[in-house]
Amino acid sequence: MGEPVGARGGAAMGPMGAQAMARAMPGAQAGIGASLPGRLRQIVQQNPGVPGRRRPLKIAIALGLLGAGLYAMLDDQFSLSTETAIVSAYTVGLRSPIGGQVAGLRHAPGEEIVAGTLLAVVEDDRADPQRLVDLQALRDRARAELAAAETARATLRALAADLAERAATHREVALAWYGSQLAEAWHSLAGGEARLLRDRQVLDRRRQLLAAGFGTRAELQAAQGDHDMSLRALEAQRERIASLQTQRDGVARGVFVDSGHVGFNYAQQRQDEVSLRLAELERGIASLRAELGGAETRLASEQRQNARQAMAELPSPSAGMVWRVLAQEGERVAAGDTVAEVMDCSAAFVLAAVPQDRAGEVQVGGIARFRLAGESRERSGRVQAVLGDGAVAGDRNLAALPARLPQGGALVRVALTPPAPGETATCPVGRSARLLLPTGESGFLRRTLAPCFVV
Repeated sequence: MGEPVGARGGAAMGPMGAQAMARAMPGAQAGIGASLPGRLRQIVQQNPGVPGRRRPLKIAIALGLLGAGLYAMLDDQFSLSTETAIVSAYTVGLRSPIGGQVAGLRHAPGEEIVAGTLLAVVEDDRADPQRLVDLQALRDRARAELAAAETARATLRALAADLAERAATHREVALAWYGSQLAEAWHSLAGGEARLLRDRQVLDRRRQLLAAGFGTRAELQAAQGDHDMSLRALEAQRERIASLQTQRDGVARGVFVDSGHVGFNYAQQRQDEVSLRLAELERGIASLRAELGGAETRLASEQRQNARQAMAELPSPSAGMVWRVLAQEGERVAAGDTVAEVMDCSAAFVLAAVPQDRAGEVQVGGIARFRLAGESRERSGRVQAVLGDGAVAGDRNLAALPARLPQGGALVRVALTPPAPGETATCPVGRSARLLLPTGESGFLRRTLAPCFVV
């Protein structure tokens, strides 16, 4: 109680300030604490001849050292440090879609790869190709039937063309024949009309002679008989001409009328039969083509399915690094087994474990400082999230976790800054780090004032 105030201030500035300065990491506060006394010493050295000013300067130097130590002590109080931080990232597991033997392992853990790099092949020699064989037989049968139907159609088309040509030739010949018959009939008709006219004149003269008493009745009867015969012959010839004209018109339309029978020539009849057969073949060919198309579609689908069941390629979905290979060459894996894991090093982050009672003090969005093992420079990154250990402790996709996870503690995720310009880019996943997390004034004041409220 009787200790001078100056003595307490000196003690606080001495060991406490030095201890805080030793714990503080190279940063802004160390720069401030080191620059102020140096500046004061520089001012004293530049003014050695002014004795009256040396005492205020010494006091200023002492106050600067006290401020630097106090700043370092408060910075340590406003931060939460941990030695169990580790650089981690999320991995992507390549699972085999089929069961089979692993082949073609070409990349070892730690190798950097690009997107699409083939990491392994899984082959299954137990795939059953029987359905594929059945579909191939169905397709071949449909192809053979379609080829036979198309050949028959081509033959019938050739026959139809030949029959059409023969029918046309027959029609032309028939038209020419009926034309000649009609011409002859017309000539005969003209001769019959002349004979009828002559017989009528003879009949009239015999009648006149008999009336004058110079002729006989027998001569008159003979003349009458010749006249009637010529008349009947003329009528018959006219009927024949009409019949020939009808037959010729029918031939022009493809209908043949002969001796009271109406029909078609043989070639034309066969042509009609061939046309009916061709129509049936066209329907059959259309059906066979549809059947063949369905068989080829099913066969192609089965071939793709069989290929997927017989062999599966496992390419990397993204660029990164091979993290783990979980199967050996020739090892048999089941469908769904993970063969390899790939990790994107560019998406790495720092993961640190903190006690549960301090988790609420960490400022999400604040800037944390850390130094990776084996490095001399300090890095900084923004606090992304504070999670319960159960949120990530069982996450199998995390490449690394802190070595000591407190029971019921919390995990803090901090963004990892990219490499500095000129620095060799290496994958830092798995490296430990010392991390200094920002906690803010609320945490410090709560811990400082908490004893005052204890009853």
